[in-house]
Amino acid sequence: MNTLDFCNKLEGFYDNWFQAARDPARCAHIKLRYKKLNENEFSVKQWYHYLGEENAYRHRWSKIVDEGDRIRVENWDPNWESHNSCCDMLFYLVGDHYTGEVATNNCIVNGGTVKSVVEFDGKVYKSMDQGWNNNKRVWGSEMIYEFKKTDKPLSI
Repeated sequence: MNTLDFCNKLEGFYDNWFQAARDPARCAHIKLRYKKLNENEFSVKQWYHYLGEENAYRHRWSKIVDEGDRIRVENWDPNWESHNSCCDMLFYLVGDHYTGEVATNNCIVNGGTVKSVVEFDGKVYKSMDQGWNNNKRVWGSEMIYEFKKTDKPLSI
């Protein structure tokens, strides 16, 4: 697997403004940034537009690891403080895009088993994160969020 291609396609600033503007009652305006720390490590932040990046609801550091037929994204607390391998993501190259999911069924966040799907191609980043408990969704969206990569943050 080519981690250089993966990292180059992943790095950047993403915004779902176009999706949020089409259906503001159902879709929050969210921003996402993958900022390269070094060759295969990123600072990752995700936040609601109206709260600003300094109030990100998700902030972690990620390490990209080539495992041959797949790429593992290790998710760490900022400053490499702690890592729960149950919550790593596994990605596969499918055509011209990468598709990923949580590595195990043992990733528990806010009382729910995390089910995440991610797909990106260097231009568009799609994701859906949910927490499940006793076959019921306890947090997360029913929809897939679609972010477009931009050269710079949109000021809307």
